[in-house]
Parts: sequence; C-alpha cells; structure tokens
Amino acid sequence: MLQFLATSSPFFAVIAVGVWAARRGLFAPESVKVLNTFAFMIATPAMVVRVMARQPIAELWNPAYIGGLAMVALALLTLGLLAARRVARLPFPDSVSRAQCLIGGNFAFLGIPLTVAFLGERAAAPVAMGLICDTALVVPLCIGLIEAGRGVGAPGAIAWRLAKGTVLNPFMLSIMAGAALSLAGVALPEPADRFLAFLGGAAAPAGVFALGLALAQWVRPDLWRVVPLALAKLTLHPLAVFLALRTLGLDPFWVKAGVLYAAVPVAANAFVIAERYGTGDRPVAGAILVSTVLATLTFPLAAWLVSG
Repeated sequence: MLQFLATSSPFFAVIAVGVWAARRGLFAPESVKVLNTFAFMIATPAMVVRVMARQPIAELWNPAYIGGLAMVALALLTLGLLAARRVARLPFPDSVSRAQCLIGGNFAFLGIPLTVAFLGERAAAPVAMGLICDTALVVPLCIGLIEAGRGVGAPGAIAWRLAKGTVLNPFMLSIMAGAALSLAGVALPEPADRFLAFLGGAAAPAGVFALGLALAQWVRPDLWRVVPLALAKLTLHPLAVFLALRTLGLDPFWVKAGVLYAAVPVAANAFVIAERYGTGDRPVAGAILVSTVLATLTFPLAAWLVSG
C-alpha cells in the first residue's frame, strides 16, 4: 500500500491543485477543453513517439501475452458497451467511454513504476507489451468506436468512420511512427529526443490538472454513482486477465505481469477522450478519482494474491 501511495501521490496532488485553482476562479470552465486539446493533440503524441521508439519491440515481443491482453480488452469492452446501452440506456458514444473505463488503466503513470518495482529488470518485456496493448489497441479502438457511433449512415459509411477514427488519430499515428523507428533500429537524434521528452512530459500533468478542474465543477455526492464502475475496473479486469493468461499456459512471471497491468485504476486518457468528444467527461473523471483511491487497497491485494 505504501508503495502505491508513494507512486500515486503526485497524481492526487495535481488533481488537488486543479480543484483548488478552479474554486479560486483562476481558470474558466472552458480551460478544461483547452488543456485537453493540448494533451490529446500535442503532448501525448510526442510522449508516445519517444516511448515507442525507445522500446526494442522485436526483441521483447510475446504474441501469447499481448494476445491474451487484447482478447480480454475486447471482451470487457463489449460487455461494458452492452451494460451501458441496455442497463444505463446511454447513447452509444457515451457507452464507449464508460466501457473504456473497464479496460483503460493508468499504466503509463502508475503501472510501469509499480511493475518494475515488483518484477525488477525482467519487467521490460511486459511493460513494452502493456504499452502496445493500451496505446495501439484500447485507445485507438475506443476513439474509432466513438467516431463510428456519431450520427447515422449506411454500413459502409459507419465502417469507414470506425477505420478512420481507429487509425487516423494522433494516438495511432504516433504509435506507428514510434514503432517504425524501433523496428528500423533508428535512434532518435539527441535534439529530437530532448524535444519530445520536454513536450511529452507535459501530457500527464496537463490531463490530470484538467481532471481536477472538471471535478471541481461536479457535485461531490455524485461520485457514489461511479463506484460500481471503478470497482469493476479494479476487479473484473485483473481477474479476466489472470484467467486468460493461465488458460493460455503462460509462465507464472507473465501471468503476474498481466495482473499488475490490469490492476491499476482508470487512466486519465479516458477523461481526455470523453471530454474531447463530449461523451460524459464528468462521470469518467469521477471513476478515475474513485478507482485511484480504491486502488490503494486493491492493487497491493492483487499483487499479494498473484505472488502467492
């Protein structure tokens, strides 16, 4: 628990600063959109290009592991969509954002340092695979589904919107650029690397600060509404990954890595996407905050269980 709190304390602190700034009137409500546009369109692609380019993807590739993570992600995304549509009666784009909360974990900010702490140097391979699954599958697919769900049209038009939204978005384009550099064995020139590190370093603070601004505009009692969603992310996702990887016969090391990947709370990028596309950013913001608080208990428990 102490390790999780030490790793997540900057996350909570930046949220608190955002709430304080909003209540002091330092930022207008439209500042949330401005900050999210910067994080979504500028800072995050820079970060993704640099991270992907520095991963030796060809050396670390484990098809069974990433296939298991992808299989679980698609299954839970479908389950979340059906629940949001049929139980909560939400529009399709809003349902996508709720479903993303079930599978989109805060892996880059919390998962990587925690995985390295628990697994040591061997963590390089599952960390690379986790980043690929999250950034190359979960985020682009959710964006594509939101784009496809906007308006109506012939099946061909809907399929085109899905393909375009999944592939031609800043996340996916930056992934393809970074992966191409990695596979080609081309190192980024030092000035380019420093530029991307400097710009990409603003992605997480900008997104989390905007999250704090948004939470300040939401009534606190409403947070109870997102507790089931937060608990679902912290329990269903790691359990499903555990069962899938065990069924695939992976080594216990990879099973443990997969559970750690799935046991982290909802990612801030779910809020960035929900705000940008107008698909219910405040409930998603609440789910991020509540799941991060609850993960102080559930993540250490998951790590202990899988180690035993």
